[in-house]
Amino acid sequence: MKYDIIFLGGGQAGIFGAYEAVEKNSSLKVLVVDKGRMLKNRVCPKETLGKCVNCPTCAIIYGVSGAGAFSDSKFNMDYKVGGDVHTVTGKEVVNQTIKDVVAVYRKFGFNEEPSGLKYNTTMEEIKRRCIEHGIQLVDTPTMHLGTDGSRKLYTMLVDHLLEKGVEFATEREVEELIIEDGKIKGAVVSHKGEKETYYSDNIVLGMGRSGAHKVMDLCQKYGVNYQDGAIDIGVRVEIPDIIMKEINENFYEAKMIYYTKTYNDKMRTFCSNPSGFIAAEKHADDVILANGHAYKDKKSTNTNLALLCTKTFTKPFDQPFEYATAIANLSSMLTGGKLLMQSYGDLKVGKRSTDEKLERLNIVPTTTDYVAGDISLACPKRILDNIMEFIEAHDKITPGFASADLLLYFPEIKFRSTRMEIDKNMMTNIEGLYAAGDSSGYGSGLNIAAVMGILAVRHILTKY
Repeated sequence: MKYDIIFLGGGQAGIFGAYEAVEKNSSLKVLVVDKGRMLKNRVCPKETLGKCVNCPTCAIIYGVSGAGAFSDSKFNMDYKVGGDVHTVTGKEVVNQTIKDVVAVYRKFGFNEEPSGLKYNTTMEEIKRRCIEHGIQLVDTPTMHLGTDGSRKLYTMLVDHLLEKGVEFATEREVEELIIEDGKIKGAVVSHKGEKETYYSDNIVLGMGRSGAHKVMDLCQKYGVNYQDGAIDIGVRVEIPDIIMKEINENFYEAKMIYYTKTYNDKMRTFCSNPSGFIAAEKHADDVILANGHAYKDKKSTNTNLALLCTKTFTKPFDQPFEYATAIANLSSMLTGGKLLMQSYGDLKVGKRSTDEKLERLNIVPTTTDYVAGDISLACPKRILDNIMEFIEAHDKITPGFASADLLLYFPEIKFRSTRMEIDKNMMTNIEGLYAAGDSSGYGSGLNIAAVMGILAVRHILTKY
């Protein structure tokens, strides 16, 4: 069967791209393909059982609306956060398209005002401390849907797409691309052991972080130009809300970037969840990663956020996925398939954490999907040194952050090391094949993934 547009990946790029297509041209035949299930059928057993059961296809990561539908769903309203596709398109194009995405959010019921629009004296003091201690504060207005709020909004958006005639092919994994004379012609997917072929002259490849390795394989197999990009490796930390109170109440999320004095490596905070919960996610066999959620109506007494070290490798090394996966596998080997957790107090003195020692702290973990232990047995020394230096720097901004009550969950890894070569319309060197979102290497947030999906579709629409 032939379609006008096929989206390989039903995350932010696919959903907002499909919305743009059918709103601008209702006669288009549009298909969205995803490895996971429809949003309404994405059920994580942990919500009822209280623990991760290592599903073959993780409902938190895979499925229509992408991992964003199960995340804290913070939408940053500026090009500076969420990726760097502006290096291809220009800043104004990205920011204007972000406004278009916000308009869709408003249409489907999100009417709260963004945080961080105006500075008060407390925010000014926080920024002053950042400047004083060599930390860049990336302060952009942020819309926060919450994990529960995002599911409601995306459910309405997906229902709208169905009403408009968009077709969804779920529980299907991309196996092959069909390319003839340098032009895309279709894709082959697998479904319950059988192969299916879908044809189109316009395919948007937006398979998210979880599909980044598959995208690299496709690029290598079909001659799609790409470069090795960066990969983020770090920890998700958890600290009592009271320590983060100033930042949480004034910024909700204050994104910070820091270059370590020891190695001059880039560290950054990512996805802070005030009063949130730690989550374990299964990306592949033996690859269990830390993440965090926050809800509008359900609250804990802890804040969690990621501390990530960005590494870009140089030739001759060209296996960043395998490198990061090996680290995750080593951690999983130590824990029997759970997260590895250690208190910062134990890490600083070089001792493993135990359940008995954790009982003495002023913090109660928000997950049971961990084994207390020693992160230094799995995390490379350079990365661990960077994490510890960043924690001490963060303590200058948020006194108490570097306390014994800081819990570190390892590993948190963002797979995005395939950086595809694209033009300003998101098209690759294969005519009709577009790249969008995190798997393109240019995205790392909801905002940029949605923007890239929309920009790809706008170019496709010029053909009709």
